[in-house]
Amino acid sequence: MNESTSPTNEPIELLTADSLVGPQEGVVLRHVAGEHMLVPSVAREVDLDSLFLLNATGVFVWEQLASEQSVADLSAAVAQQFSVDPDAAAADVVTFLSSLLERKLAVRA
Repeated sequence: MNESTSPTNEPIELLTADSLVGPQEGVVLRHVAGEHMLVPSVAREVDLDSLFLLNATGVFVWEQLASEQSVADLSAAVAQQFSVDPDAAAADVVTFLSSLLERKLAVRA
């Protein structure tokens, strides 16, 4: 099994092209004063220490997580949407999704 360690020292299984990732329940995308951020809420309170800022690519990927897509499908969509090299898109998507998983803003589907 391929694993790495998260900042909390919990093992995280590495993503593959077939991996499915979805949004964590209670995490919402907010657009405030020109900034895009993921906001996790717990029992109607916002955890301000867990805000996660996104660029346009991050917003695009986050919005795609609503439908069940593989890492490969997400990577292809990013490559097409932003006219970037498919290999670069795949590396960026894996890095982004891994960050979301480590921060518990997303879950493996």
